Amino acid sequence: MTHETNEFFSGRDTALGAELRAHLASPDDAAFAARMRMLAVAASRETAWDVLTRWTVPGLAAAALLIIVMGAWLGAGAGGIQAATASQPTPADALVELAGDYTAPGGDVVLASLAE
Repeated sequence: MTHETNEFFSGRDTALGAELRAHLASPDDAAFAARMRMLAVAASRETAWDVLTRWTVPGLAAAALLIIVMGAWLGAGAGGIQAATASQPTPADALVELAGDYTAPGGDVVLASLAE
């Protein structure tokens, strides 16, 4: 019986089998089996909380980095806005100045916000 060799052939691959046997062969089969059992038991004991615990430090570090970057970005933007508005008087500045002119000494100033 002949078959056409292609990447989807589902029969035995003798070269791959030889490589796997060479890597998995151990002079002490009992020690190899004990290591595999120990790894299987350790993997079965892991809970969702264990996974979350492993991700806590990297997650907090990423969140802190994001907060720092966003703070720097927003701080730079706010500085540019303050510098641009500091040189020009705004209508709110005019209202505060006007209210200060007509307020009795020691009186409270109440300003209403007008929506356009």
